[in-house]
Amino acid sequence: MAYEKECSNLLRYCVERQVPLYEIVFFLTNRCNQRCLTCWQWEEDFKTIEKELSDEMWMKLLQESIAMEARHLYIVGGGEPMVRGNLVMKLAEFAKQRGMFCVLHTNGTLFKKEQMDKLISLKWDQIIFSIDGPNPGINNFIRGEGTFEKAFQNLMYISQNRNHLIPDLGINVTITNKNYLYLKEMVDLAVETGCGGIHATLVQPFNKQAEQFVLEKEEVERCKEILISAKAKAEIAGLYHTFDSVLESFENVNNGQNKDDDKNDLKNGRNNNDRFVETYCFEPVLSMTISADGKVSPCCMFWNKDNPSVHDYSLSEIWKGPFFNTIREQLQKKEAIPDICINCPSQLRQRSENIRKELKTMGEKTTKNPILLIVRFLNRIKKEGFSSALKRVKEWLYIRAGKV
Repeated sequence: MAYEKECSNLLRYCVERQVPLYEIVFFLTNRCNQRCLTCWQWEEDFKTIEKELSDEMWMKLLQESIAMEARHLYIVGGGEPMVRGNLVMKLAEFAKQRGMFCVLHTNGTLFKKEQMDKLISLKWDQIIFSIDGPNPGINNFIRGEGTFEKAFQNLMYISQNRNHLIPDLGINVTITNKNYLYLKEMVDLAVETGCGGIHATLVQPFNKQAEQFVLEKEEVERCKEILISAKAKAEIAGLYHTFDSVLESFENVNNGQNKDDDKNDLKNGRNNNDRFVETYCFEPVLSMTISADGKVSPCCMFWNKDNPSVHDYSLSEIWKGPFFNTIREQLQKKEAIPDICINCPSQLRQRSENIRKELKTMGEKTTKNPILLIVRFLNRIKKEGFSSALKRVKEWLYIRAGKV
């Protein structure tokens, strides 16, 4: 089961109404050393430096999240995390010493050799490099002169010096009207550099400059054809990919799933379903994201004036407080779902769909055989104790009652 741990957390929430934090996401900075033409965030990034949380605060937040049972740490942008490279290394060492699964998203150009060596020695789990073209000409047009060469050099260094394919490596490409023709070549680049996956997202027109890179209608049709070919190529090579989520986003628009009547149905709660498995999005029950200035959200997209701040509350208070509980209830009951959730462009939508399928599979495969149930109950007592076995019985009853 690819999402076994997530499902376990969700069942615990359903049965015990406890909400163990599964993952913590850190946006360490909005500053960046690049000026990508598709990005809106750098326009005022260096004005935010005085608002950024201190190294000490980030370390404190990591400790708090571990105390809340967080198992995964994601360090992402925002800006470029390695702008605060020393902090990344402190967090990396602390997290890995405590057995967390750790992921770093980076443009890959600011790494120092000793930092890459340190991540390798720590057995850091995954590093995803943002590269927007299979060669300097395409990538550098968007990301700036020399960026492809630096990122490629560092990607190859880690690939050639890691042990037993750890860290796992990946490439993230933002699909635009300047590079969509080269997605199959991006798969080739991922294979060449020893990556285990390729992540793709559509450019988001959050400002006038980024709007210039949105695909036109005729380009979308051609892009879909190329995505299907790139997907087949990635699967033959054994690469993880997110091409399906991009294809699905195109189909959602074509099928009218984001039209006003559908939005109104969700906003007005006309799609209610009591089963937890039909929750619109599972992120608020699994994940917590912290921005560079300390605002907290259930994901990378949900930001408004009501987001609580770590300056005012502890992580535990926020996680158990009204902000998160309100969002959980809205998404579970499908009542008054916020626009940002309905129109979410993130790959996290695909993760919720994958978890939903796994929860349904668990329900279908849950045994009804009483003898087998007794045997499993006794075995769990021997391995994990009576309380763990009793917990599993409660989960079984919940599943069999059709509430999942």
